[in-house]
Amino acid sequence: MLNAPHLPASLKYIVATLKVDQQLDPRRMAQIVEAANVKVQDLEAWADFQHSPADSYGRKLVAHGPNFEVMVMSWLPGDFSAIHDHGHTQWGAVQIFGQAEHATFRVRQQQLRTTARWQVQPGDIVPVGHDLIHQMGNPTQQPFLSLHVYGFPEAIDNVTGDARIYDPVKGLIQRVDGGVFYALPTTAIKRTEPGFRGDIPTQRRHQQDLQHRLTQMQKARILSHS
Repeated sequence: MLNAPHLPASLKYIVATLKVDQQLDPRRMAQIVEAANVKVQDLEAWADFQHSPADSYGRKLVAHGPNFEVMVMSWLPGDFSAIHDHGHTQWGAVQIFGQAEHATFRVRQQQLRTTARWQVQPGDIVPVGHDLIHQMGNPTQQPFLSLHVYGFPEAIDNVTGDARIYDPVKGLIQRVDGGVFYALPTTAIKRTEPGFRGDIPTQRRHQQDLQHRLTQMQKARILSHS
């Protein structure tokens, strides 16, 4: 998908830059996205606001190369990702075109703790590094889109593959190659391994967001696997 004439100029700029720029890190990737001057209209061809209630948000691949992926995510009111990292990703950036909520986490003394939670303003760009553990979602009543660019220093089959989803209540980690959704079926989970229980605020928020997803699935008569 390197030669993608259907892409708008802003996304073509990002893809073309990724093909030649070999000195990448999260800060540099954020600068590239900022220089591209992406508009929300540039992403609308990949909007997926009709995504299944079993999916925590819409997720569409826009373009990819040997060592990068460009995706568009669609967020309905109440959509939130699970707490996660980005697998093999070494550098990346996310540009958000709505008033999203973003939270970061860190493992301290064998406990998963929320380090910050804040409201992102439309157009803000969040750098993504390999060690980032975070969550984002839509706490408003308006849907919005976000642009995601992830990369690795060399060719790799799945840049975001082998991502970790953290369950701070059960103290488990799920390894996945796809969306970092709540209440995933066992077929979408590569394996489960010991993780870290969360502090009280982290556990409470996890339960709140999980319950919202389970409620949406129940309304759609989708069987929960949690």
